[in-house]
This record gives sequence, structure tokens and C-alpha cells, in this order.
Amino acid sequence: MTALLLRNRATRWWLLLVVCTVLLLVGLGYYASRGPGASVVDDAAASTGWKVLEYEGVRVDVPAEWERVDQTGCEFQFERWGPPGTEECEYDGGVAFYASATFDPAHGPGMRRSNSQDEPTWGGYAYAGEFAVYASDDDRTVVAEILRSAEPAT
Repeated sequence: MTALLLRNRATRWWLLLVVCTVLLLVGLGYYASRGPGASVVDDAAASTGWKVLEYEGVRVDVPAEWERVDQTGCEFQFERWGPPGTEECEYDGGVAFYASATFDPAHGPGMRRSNSQDEPTWGGYAYAGEFAVYASDDDRTVVAEILRSAEPAT
């Protein structure tokens, strides 16, 4: 009897529509359940004046006063934390998480001094899990600590 129902062209189209709708709803549900972004790990051991962030399986230490930068209205949106008052759509320091599969750097991992007056003095990245963790700041020690701490969460 099922074979007879599937022979009807209209029934096949309805079945296809139902299957596609269910798949779309499952995908949207998964996307919505991912949460707003990185969270502070309260029980992690961080140095005095620092806190530990965890984002999609990656942990990194950042200065305690840094906060999440809301990039909702920006052309490119990615998880980013920086000092209070950091511009939303201008990259002027902080830490960002880039999917490593699409990250296309101009140099290898590690820290570099910037030659541009429009950027923080120090910047660099380290791979951790599925991400390239990029950090920049005028304080070399801050960038070095962030990059040193980037690791897959256990």
C-alpha cells in the first residue's frame, strides 16, 4: 500500500516538503541552542587579574576587566572580547576566535610587532582545537599570555 501512495506525484512532493521542513527545523534548533558565545569558566585556575574564557571547545585566559564585544551590527561577526569601550566593528585590540578552516593569515603562528599606527602594537595567533585564537594589544605581555593559554578545553 505504501508503494501505491508514493507513486502519486502529489504525495511524493508533500513527503519531500515535510522531510525538508523537519530537517530545517532541526538545524535551526541546533543553531539556536549553541548559546550567545564564550562564557567565563568560574572554577578554572587563572592568574590574579585574569579570567578564563571557554568558546566552543577552546579555553583562553584574558585580562579580568575584558568583556564581550557585541558585533551584531557588524559586517563580519565572530566571537570577540576586549577592554571596556572597545569599538564594536573596528578591530582595535582584544581576542577573537576564527574558525581555523577558513583563517587565512599573513604570517605563521606566534606574536609580531605591528608596523601600522592604526593597530595595537602587538598581535598574533595560536591554533587551539577548531579555532585560530587571535590576540592584539599594546602590552606585549598580555598578548603573550593569551596566546600561551589558548588550548582545547578538557
